[in-house]
Amino acid sequence: MDNHYLLGIFVVMGVATFITRVLPFVALTKAHNHPLLGDIGKLLPPMIMVVLVCFALTSLEIESVTRVGLSVLCLTVVIILHYFFRNPLLSILTGTGVYVIGVQGLGL
Repeated sequence: MDNHYLLGIFVVMGVATFITRVLPFVALTKAHNHPLLGDIGKLLPPMIMVVLVCFALTSLEIESVTRVGLSVLCLTVVIILHYFFRNPLLSILTGTGVYVIGVQGLGL
């Protein structure tokens, strides 16, 4: 392929990405104080967490009883940390870390 063709592809992809990122802000400039957007802003993070948890639990491969126990332990750790600290990043990273340590480090 010609280098100019590849450069053109990258420019088009960059412009398309920029437009898709800027368009919501431009389209919603007059509606930024609307109560519906405030409600969506409050409800969206917990909804995303529920979807992630459901996806993680449905795609879980249960090979043994110890793997089920490890999964329940990690889910409990995530729930407890999120209940007390209300920090999604902390609870997700800690739960993932406990699971990785259990699978890789302890061989569960």
